[in-house]
Amino acid sequence: MGNDNGPMVSTQAGRAMAEGGVARAREAYERFAEAGEMALNAFEASMAQTFEGWRSVMGSSRETANHLSESNAAGARRMREQWEAAGARLYNAFEDNTVHTLAAMREIGHRVLVASDTNVRATLDYAERVAQAADAREAAALNAAFLQEQARRLTDQMVDIHQTTGRLAREAAARTEKP
Repeated sequence: MGNDNGPMVSTQAGRAMAEGGVARAREAYERFAEAGEMALNAFEASMAQTFEGWRSVMGSSRETANHLSESNAAGARRMREQWEAAGARLYNAFEDNTVHTLAAMREIGHRVLVASDTNVRATLDYAERVAQAADAREAAALNAAFLQEQARRLTDQMVDIHQTTGRLAREAAARTEKP
């Protein structure tokens, strides 16, 4: 006994509606993915500008120290040279650590984004196939195959991210152990 209160929709019309919905979802996801890539690029550009700002500050501090020390005796000159050397070492260490940290964050973020993109696209492909299924039996078979493949994909992705973070952590530890 079915529900006689709802409008009757043919199988073909229902399939067309489902396919249209999947197509709109895919288009929306493409726009979302493009926006995410633009945001990542903007972040990287911002970080590059930050480094240029640090370089500029470091340079202006050196110029100020040069002017001050030139007006004093040889002791001030030695102090300036020591200050410059210490400042350069500090800045270089800061920049080196920041560059490595940002590179590691970018690599992990990229791997997560690729994994997410792969999963969304697989889900959209699955939805398209289900919308085109001839009957409930075919839809159930598609569902079982998708769930198995998705479980394998997620496991592979988690292993990849775990291995990547482990490698990056070991590299960071090795850099801190250097004299």
